[in-house]
Parts: sequence; structure tokens; C-alpha cells
Amino acid sequence: MTVLVVSVTALSLTVLTGRVARIGLLAVQYAAVSWLTGLSLPLQVAAVKLVAGMIACGILAVSESKQERSTPQTVGREFGTLFRSFASGLGLVAAFSLGQRNWFEVPDIRQEAILGSTVLLTMGLLQLGLSGSAFRVCLGLMTLLSGFEVVYSLIEPSLAVLALIASIHIGLALVVSYLGLVSGVAEDAGSTP
Repeated sequence: MTVLVVSVTALSLTVLTGRVARIGLLAVQYAAVSWLTGLSLPLQVAAVKLVAGMIACGILAVSESKQERSTPQTVGREFGTLFRSFASGLGLVAAFSLGQRNWFEVPDIRQEAILGSTVLLTMGLLQLGLSGSAFRVCLGLMTLLSGFEVVYSLIEPSLAVLALIASIHIGLALVVSYLGLVSGVAEDAGSTP
């Protein structure tokens, strides 16, 4: 069930274009990832992942409410929804076929964690490859790091390492929020004579 939630949220993060909807989906994804992390850690320790994810989503939501942009800022090429859907479908098929065995070679890892981590890693890389805006790149990095964290938490179950990775998520949200606000201010300053 958790793998299904992770798959749907990762697919939707890649395909959808609305920022507010993607922030909500990212929050749901963090809840599912904290559950997957809780398969190998005590739930109190896995809750760190959930709290950090909700803080990152809160930062992105506040930043989004402060920004008033007419067109999204992109660098490079943005792909259409149909292409994103097709590429995401292929990515999910590849992730599910790769996640059928323990390709991480980590003992004592549950199949659900392997599959969820593989889906997150695959879809995170796909989001990075199809992204042209800083916001989409941030979501791709957060998805990729979440997939890494599911497996790494079994290898190194330390709370300090989990907190360090959680701080990376919060730092990414802060950087993207700052870049979005600065680019909005620069656009406003450039439009006034």
C-alpha cells in the first residue's frame, strides 16, 4: 500500500504543473517515506523524516504564497504533459522491474522498502532530467534523497545521520524559496521604468 502511495505521488510530481498541488503531493510523499523508513527504524526516529518533510513543505508553501508570478521561470526546455506521462510510465515500469530483487545487496531489508526506494530514486532522477525550473529541480532532488534515505537508514540507523539528511531537505527548500523570491523581486525591479 505504501509503495502505491509513493508511486502515485512521484508520478504526479513529475506530471502535474500546479505548484500548490505538487507541494501537497510532496507532503503525502514524505508521510509515505517516513513509513518506509519506519520499517527499519523505530517509529519515533522515523518521525524525524516526517517532521523535516513537513517543515520543508511549509517553507515551500509560504514562499509560494509570497510569490506573484505571471509565468514560471524556466532554464532550458520544459517538456509537455503527454511526454512527461509517457516517460513517467516507462520509469515506473523500470523501477518496478528493478525493485523485484534486492539489488542493493543489503541484508534484512524488506521488499516493500526496496520497491519504494527504487521508485523514488528512479522518479527523482526522471524529475531532474525533465526539469527546467528551480522548483521542479528541488522536488526532484527531494524525491531522489528520500529514496536514498529509505535504504541508507537501514545501513546506518543513527539519529544524527537521519537529522543531517533531514537538514538537507530543509536547506533545499530554503534555497529554492530564496531563489524564487529573489527572481520575483528582480522581475519587479526590471519592469519599473
